[in-house]
Amino acid sequence: MSLPGQIALSARLRAAFTPVASVSVSPRSSVNSQLSQAIILGGLIGFQVLDTLTTHLGLALEHEELNRLMAPIMVTRGELVAYPVKGTYLVAGWLSAAAVVANVVQLLL
Repeated sequence: MSLPGQIALSARLRAAFTPVASVSVSPRSSVNSQLSQAIILGGLIGFQVLDTLTTHLGLALEHEELNRLMAPIMVTRGELVAYPVKGTYLVAGWLSAAAVVANVVQLLL
């Protein structure tokens, strides 16, 4: 006797290991996908640069740092130390995002 979950799992496993005819991807869709990815990456990098610039200008004009994680670091260690710390958080964020994407892909396949 098979349970519904076992039937669904066996169907997914069969589908994963069944040869599929090659799917042709048009070069145009590949270029559009790469362009979209480049725009997204450029936007993320651009916003990080703008964040750094506006933070620097705000601090130079004697405004306070509103980021509750970065403010104590800037007060105790200085502005220049805060940027590498922020970069570390960004790298950790990218690694976490990559892990989530890998998990989702693994679940779907």
